[in-house]
Amino acid sequence: MAEARADARSKRAWLGVELEAGAAGGVVARHVIRTSPAFRAGVTDGDQLVSIDGVPLETPRQLIARVATAGPGRTLVLVVRHGGAEKKVPVELAEHPGKEALARLDRVGTFAPAWQNLSPVSSGAPLDLGGLRGNVVVLDFWAPWCRPCRMSIPELARLQAAYSAKGLVVVGVTTDPVASAKQGVDALQIPYAVASDESETTSIAYGVSALPTLFVIDKRGVVREVVVGFDPSRDRGFEELLKTLLAEPAPP
Repeated sequence: MAEARADARSKRAWLGVELEAGAAGGVVARHVIRTSPAFRAGVTDGDQLVSIDGVPLETPRQLIARVATAGPGRTLVLVVRHGGAEKKVPVELAEHPGKEALARLDRVGTFAPAWQNLSPVSSGAPLDLGGLRGNVVVLDFWAPWCRPCRMSIPELARLQAAYSAKGLVVVGVTTDPVASAKQGVDALQIPYAVASDESETTSIAYGVSALPTLFVIDKRGVVREVVVGFDPSRDRGFEELLKTLLAEPAPP
């Protein structure tokens, strides 16, 4: 039994909440990941997290540290303030699923967030997801200095060339400023559209925490797949998914 407890503590625990400091102090759940322990317990976006196991919460770091020391399988009791009312919420922590699985849990099957505060790097780069309705969109969050990102560019360029006539649109988004992003686009000879998200507004809306992170968005605007990192062994399955989505009927 002691060995089992030690093994549980060695694994990374997961609450499933993106945190931020409250305007008047305390901790706010900026975003609750779908299907996460917090989501299943009833915590929602915008809730104030008042205390954990009876200890008042003053900073996000407190809660992060408490979850880390508790480990998967442990039940913590949050006091949550929602709409002026407070309630106790027992939350059973789970093992962290990993960045890619987490992104899938949160985004696949949901409508893709709107793009905000983007600036064109490539001429004619689309800055509004709504204007691409009826197309299949491959949205690639990348950076010119990211080696795996650079490795994925030839494959994305090939897919754009092969399927653009059938309705595929590849868009790269980087948080680099327009000038440095333009240098990267020119140096790497990127043939598809690229935009700058210098304010990181769109990257935050998509929950991007690693590069590259790629979202596949269908003709209705629904996220159908998320890929984190670059793995050439997945290319065939990825292309088959695009073919399937391109064959789906356009929305009315």
